[in-house]
Amino acid sequence: MLVHGSEHESALKFYPLQRQFPAEGIGVFVYDKRGTGKSGGTYTQNYLLLAEDAIAAANEAKHVAGARAGRIGYQGGSQGGWVVPLAAKIEPVDFAIVGFGMAVSPLDEVREATAFDLTSRGYGPDVVAKAMHIADAVSTVIVSNFRSGYDQLAAVKAQYDQEPWFKYVRGDIVYYLLETPESKLREQGPTLLAGVPANYEPMPVLRNLDTPQLWILAADDHDTPIAETERRLRTLQAKGKPITLAVFPHTEHGIYEYETKEDGQRVDTRNPEGYFAMMRNFILNGRLGTQRYGDSTIYRPTTSTTGASAIDVSTGAP
Repeated sequence: MLVHGSEHESALKFYPLQRQFPAEGIGVFVYDKRGTGKSGGTYTQNYLLLAEDAIAAANEAKHVAGARAGRIGYQGGSQGGWVVPLAAKIEPVDFAIVGFGMAVSPLDEVREATAFDLTSRGYGPDVVAKAMHIADAVSTVIVSNFRSGYDQLAAVKAQYDQEPWFKYVRGDIVYYLLETPESKLREQGPTLLAGVPANYEPMPVLRNLDTPQLWILAADDHDTPIAETERRLRTLQAKGKPITLAVFPHTEHGIYEYETKEDGQRVDTRNPEGYFAMMRNFILNGRLGTQRYGDSTIYRPTTSTTGASAIDVSTGAP
């Protein structure tokens, strides 16, 4: 089952994996997220509702496949990183794959993305601390469902908008709140983030999830920076959770390699070598073999001869 991110577009129209996986003998069930494409209902980012939709898709896939069904699981990207583990915990499956998702809350994503905007350009802790005032003001508006917090947002804009670093603050959705007039935010915001549980903490689910998982992260992801997510996942690995973690260098959101223009803007080029093969092998075998997957660094869960949890690390670098 292919699980959606936060997009409003039809998955049936633009998900390339719905064609790539069948070419490798892997059946795919793809559906339009509620309120998008040909699906009815109201668009939402409520993770529990979306997890229930994914479970319904899994049950329908089993029904359609009948005796042909083999290993069944989920693949989801971005926001799907919150939905897929939740669905797998509610109703177990054979595997779960998360691409460019996060093991922190949506509000933590705002803070981490804002910080990464600046640290990746060489700014230090003093500037990041100032930028956190902006991230916190944005979070206040989001938590209110765009009903309040605008005085605080206006105050931090007035305080910092002449700083040389201010123009680099993007922070996933932060730029939208900084650049959009209050009247439009009040009108558009509740629809843009409809139902999103801004304080959702994914770790209780991940700590109690025994489904084999493959997490694939982009090292240079500005939208969903990986540092804290990687730390948390490796901590869970060390505690014996069946998590395989892969990090692709010089990639950004979507696991895309990129080139950088003179003005600093990135231009996506392609998925890196090994990205698709990694997912294919995990779906078919429940683990990754010892071969290289492009230039990725892979943290594989292993068990030592004493029974203690250990981590096997390999890299695609020669």
